[in-house]
Amino acid sequence: MVARIANQRRRRSQSLAGLSQTGITFLALLAIVVIGARVYRPDSEKTTERPSNISADTVEIPVPDTPIQVGTRVRDIHTRIIKISEHQLPAGSIRSLESYQNAVTVVPLPAGLPLMPANFSFVDEASNPVIGKIPPGFRAMTVKVDATSSVEGWAGSGSIVDVLLVQKDRTTVIAEKVRVISAERSTSPIEGISAPVVPSTVTLLVTQEQCLVINTAIPLGRIAFALRSTHDEESWESPSFTADQLSSAPPPASAQITGFISVKDGEKEHKFSLTNGKWIPTEVVPTGFLSSRTNRD
Repeated sequence: MVARIANQRRRRSQSLAGLSQTGITFLALLAIVVIGARVYRPDSEKTTERPSNISADTVEIPVPDTPIQVGTRVRDIHTRIIKISEHQLPAGSIRSLESYQNAVTVVPLPAGLPLMPANFSFVDEASNPVIGKIPPGFRAMTVKVDATSSVEGWAGSGSIVDVLLVQKDRTTVIAEKVRVISAERSTSPIEGISAPVVPSTVTLLVTQEQCLVINTAIPLGRIAFALRSTHDEESWESPSFTADQLSSAPPPASAQITGFISVKDGEKEHKFSLTNGKWIPTEVVPTGFLSSRTNRD
């Protein structure tokens, strides 16, 4: 009996020892797995968990210390140097203002932000009034004129003209409704002048296509202007006339005036004649008509 109990106790001790050894082995394997998981991580996790004390390369750039208005010269701008990460710097940002000292700002500049070349211009529009009159997409070009081609000087700054190419055997309209923005280097419009000065050159505001057409036409003949009213939006009925048409063309039809009216607007009086079925402004009372005045409220 005693021997049986002793054998049972011996087998129980061996079982407990085996379990203990198995538990120790399991814990050791678990520790190895945890340590390996910490040592090995995917590249994406390594990138997102980069130590905070590691930073990208930085560069130094000048920025305005205070907001800057349009038209300010760069040499008058107070700047400060800031450090910024290379990958955060906008492409094309100015890193030195040394070559921009004579430029002026063309847009308002906020304080503390990087500067771009498009923010500046080396032409000051305040000292060049023609530039300020050129809308985007248009061009300014200069042509030589005389008393005849400039309509005795009345085709001055602010006038609207049609540009004609006069050749030996034909005259052609090559550009319509072109504005004169400068005459003899003056942008002042003709006002209250009884005898304007005849310019030797005028500067025209033209589209890109008109610029090419006029410059192509200049070597082919003589350029002349036809002055038009600022209220006239109609195009030419026939944009070209040849020498052959002079002999075959019928005589021009005489104007038929079938009506006349005078309208008083305040202190001004406007006269209109019904000519060939259209009311057109006139300065005189047509022959055979009495002045009939109408007041405009």
